[in-house]
Amino acid sequence: HTLLEAFILVALVVFIFLGDLRSTLIPIIAVPVSLIGAFIFMQTFGLTINLITLFALVLAIGIVVDDAIVVVEAVHAKMEEENLSPFLAVKKVVGEISGAVIAITLIMTAVFVPIAFMTGPVGVFYRQFAITMASSIVLSGIVALTLTPVLCAMILKNNHGKTKKRTPVSIFLDWFNKVFEKSTL
Repeated sequence: HTLLEAFILVALVVFIFLGDLRSTLIPIIAVPVSLIGAFIFMQTFGLTINLITLFALVLAIGIVVDDAIVVVEAVHAKMEEENLSPFLAVKKVVGEISGAVIAITLIMTAVFVPIAFMTGPVGVFYRQFAITMASSIVLSGIVALTLTPVLCAMILKNNHGKTKKRTPVSIFLDWFNKVFEKSTL
């Protein structure tokens, strides 16, 4: 139940900040792939689905979406700056940001891996948490460098510079962006 609520909230926040349904669809596809892959690692390490691992998965939703968003944002920026097709933008972006995605993945994993080596009864609980988190983060990095660029090339459209229809959603998003930019100055 909480896993579904967290996923819906992440999708809503991503939509509000990216402002495009196509761009939102890519992280929505990438997050479950990372989480399902975490189940494979959990089985490999002999972990069960319990409150600790479910808590880790709920927390991981908010963390693993970052890598996909980095790629989507970079593709949008490249399409806007150089007026490229999504495919050509992805080709350029992957070479430019793969180091950053790998660094993000390694740093986030480095936070959780030491916890897996704690001893005693507390270590047993935290080990499950750490393995679940670290595996989902590593898979998120792999997905960001493989699946996400492919989805960007297939799903995104270069609409930069074209006039868009004024719908209630686009009016709200424009208002939200103006308010957000004023509050961050």
